Order: sequence, then structure tokens, then C-alpha cells
Amino acid sequence: MTSFAGGHANSTSLYVRFLPALLTLVGLILCCYVAADYAWMLVEQNRLAHEWQSQSTSSPTHVSSGSPSLARLVIPKINLSAVVVEGTSRKALLVGPGHLAHTAALGESGNSVVAGHRDTFFRHLGELVSGDSIYVDRGGKLYHYQVTDTKIIEPNDISVLKSSDGNRLTLITCYPIHYFGPAPKRLIITAESVDTGAGQASSSVR
Repeated sequence: MTSFAGGHANSTSLYVRFLPALLTLVGLILCCYVAADYAWMLVEQNRLAHEWQSQSTSSPTHVSSGSPSLARLVIPKINLSAVVVEGTSRKALLVGPGHLAHTAALGESGNSVVAGHRDTFFRHLGELVSGDSIYVDRGGKLYHYQVTDTKIIEPNDISVLKSSDGNRLTLITCYPIHYFGPAPKRLIITAESVDTGAGQASSSVR
């Protein structure tokens, strides 16, 4: 009995001794995984940005996943300037904010819906308030929107995807922004066009 108790104590001691090292190793692996995703995102966005600058209106660029980039989304207040890609798959959203399929094309009449991760492109989305400006640069034309509403909804609330008679832009991200794990809510930013017609894109908002 004494020998068994002693062996059990030694095993427990070894477990306790190596547990911090094991946890540290797991943490480092997770950090490397996140860092790799972030680095890939930066590389792809940088590549898209260069292609976007040089593309003609009749020659859309494509991300490596095969999703075409539609426009550049610019929000001066939160220093966001990112190429929007088509689709909201995991791979697409790693590259940039994603245009939700079956919603209006960016800049066109209806409701254009764009989703983005709360820990990358849309991490400061919660700072927007009514009256803030949002720009969409598409095909050399600049579309100006102003925020009209911000709200928190349940993930299964699809009312924000409904079409609009005007020219609406809806931005979606998970909420709370700094939540650990899968966030339980969705932050919705609604913006309406303030343009009577699209203007020429300016380098000051790119």
C-alpha cells in the first residue's frame, strides 16, 4: 500500500510539474495559428489593394479562393480601408469583409449587406454612431453613405437582410466585440446613401 501511494504521489508530482509547460506549449501553438491567419490576411489584402488600384472597370480581381472583389469599403472614423470580397465563407472573411450573396451589389439600389470579423476588419465597428460617413469605391465611382442606425440583434434575426427601396448599406459583425469564444449577438450598422448620383472616386478616401 505504501509503495502504491508513493508511486501515485510521484505521478501526481510529475503531472503538476509538467502541466505549466504543457499549457504554455498549447498556448504557443494557438498563438502561432492565429498569427499565421493574420499574416495571410495582411498579405492577401495587400495583394488585392495593388490589383484594385490597377484594375480596369471591366476586369475584376479575384482572391485566391476564387471570390471576386467587388469594391473598397472606406470608413474614415475607424481608419478602415479594405477590399470587399464576394461571399462570407471562412476563407473569404479571412481575406476581407464579405458581401453577402443575394443582396444588392455595393453602390446599387436595394440593401447591400457586408459581414466582417469582429477581431480583424470590423473590430472598431461599434464606435460608429448616426451621422458617420461610410464610402464605397466601386468601378472608379464613389458612393457616400451615412450611418442612420446601430443595434444589437439575435443571430437568427434575418430582418436586416430585407431589401430596401432606397440605397442601403448594412454592416454585420459578431457582438460583443471583445467576447471570448463564439459571440452570442450580432452588431448591425445601417447606413443610407446621401448621394443623388455616384461621384468620381477620390484618393483621399481610398
